[in-house]
Amino acid sequence: MMIGKKTHVLIISQYFPPDISGGATRAFNYSKCLEQQNYHVTVITAHPHQHGPVAGKYKHKMVLKEKMDGMDIIRVWVPSLLHSSVFKSAILNISFLISSMFPIFSVKPDIIFAFEPNLFSIIPSFFYSKLRGGKVIRAIDDLWPEYLYERGIFSSKIIRFFLNRLAKFSYVFPEYLFPLNNAVKEIVHDSYKIDNEKFEVLSHGINIKKFTYSKKIRTNIFTLMYFGSLIESYDFDLIINAAKKLKEKNIQFIIRGRGKLLPYIKNQKEKYKLDNLLIQTDVIKNEEISKMLHKSDVLLAPMQKSKLANYSLPTKILEYQAVGRPIICCSNGAVGTYVEQTNSGLRADQGNLESFIDSILKLESNPKLCDILGENGRKNIEKEHTFEKIGIRLSYIIDKIIKNNTN
Repeated sequence: MMIGKKTHVLIISQYFPPDISGGATRAFNYSKCLEQQNYHVTVITAHPHQHGPVAGKYKHKMVLKEKMDGMDIIRVWVPSLLHSSVFKSAILNISFLISSMFPIFSVKPDIIFAFEPNLFSIIPSFFYSKLRGGKVIRAIDDLWPEYLYERGIFSSKIIRFFLNRLAKFSYVFPEYLFPLNNAVKEIVHDSYKIDNEKFEVLSHGINIKKFTYSKKIRTNIFTLMYFGSLIESYDFDLIINAAKKLKEKNIQFIIRGRGKLLPYIKNQKEKYKLDNLLIQTDVIKNEEISKMLHKSDVLLAPMQKSKLANYSLPTKILEYQAVGRPIICCSNGAVGTYVEQTNSGLRADQGNLESFIDSILKLESNPKLCDILGENGRKNIEKEHTFEKIGIRLSYIIDKIIKNNTN
C-alpha cells in the first residue's frame, strides 16, 4: 500500500525499545534507517518485557498503538513472565507469534521485514504477506536453530525436525536475506542450499548523533566495562578471574546489564570479595547509553567458546566503536577478526586469561594507543555504519523489489 508517495514497510520484532538488548537495538536501528529514507515504517512488537514483567500502561492491553521517532508502533500482548528458563522464553516467543497477528487487518504493507525472534518471525510474516500483500525480507543476525542445538537445547528428534524445516522455509520464502556478515552468509548458503542472489550482506546502522565521540580523560583508576545482556554467549568468568588477579592494581571492572547469569556473577563477586568489580543493573535509557560508555577507558567483549556465537557481530561492538573507546575482544572467530581488521582494539585468545590480562595491561600502560584504537573505531562507524549508509543500501533493495512487482 502506498501512503502518499511513501512505501509502507512493516517490521515484525518481538523486542523493541524501551527493551534494551541487541535485538531491540538492531530492530530500532533498521527502522530508523528506513524512516530517514522517507519510508512509512510500522513496527509490530511486544509490550516491553525483556527485563521484567509487563507493567505500566501496557499491562492488560491486548493491542496498544503509539508513536516513536516518527514511526507507528503497534504493541501486542505477551504474558508477564521473565526470561528465566528455556520453557518461559519459549512461551513468550510463541505468545508473540500469535498476538503479532492481532493487527493483521489494520495494516497493508508493501514490504514485511521479518526480524525477531530470528527464526520464528517468519511465521507471522508469511500470514501478513498472504493475507495483506507485501513481499518478505529477512534479517539473519544469529544462526538458529543451530545455536540452540550447540547449547544442548531441544534434543528431541521431532522438535529438531520441525525446527529444521522451519529454518529452511525461513530462508526460502523471503525475497531477500540480510546476513550480518559473509561468515553467516556462507553457513546459511552451504547448509540450506540457498541461491547466492538472495543474499545481501548488511551490517547494523548506528545513530552517530546519539553515540558521540570523545577521547577519555585519564584518571588514577583504569576502568574496563562490559555492557549488555548477561547471557551464556559471553565469558564472564574471564572478567571475574582477571579482577581476582589484578586486585592490587588501580584497575576497575564494571559489568553492566541484566540477564540469567546475574545471580552467578554476584555470587562470584561476593565469594572472592572483589571490590574492584562493580555490578550495575539499573535500566538505562537508550539515549543515555553513549554517556555511560564514555565513563570507561576500555570496553570488553569476552566471547564464550561457541563456534556459532562467534559468527555474529554483537551490536555492542559497533556502539563501543562509535563512542571512541578501544575494545578488548576475546574471540577466535568473526568478532575478533572484525576488531582486528578495523584496528579498533586488541584481540585476546578466547578463554585465555593470560592473553586477556596482557591486553589489559598493554592498554593501561599506553594512553596514546587507546586514543588511536578508539579513533579508528569511530572512523569505521562513520565510513560504514551510519543510519544514512545502511538506509541507502536497504532502500536500494526495497525499491528493486517494488519495481519488480509492478512490472
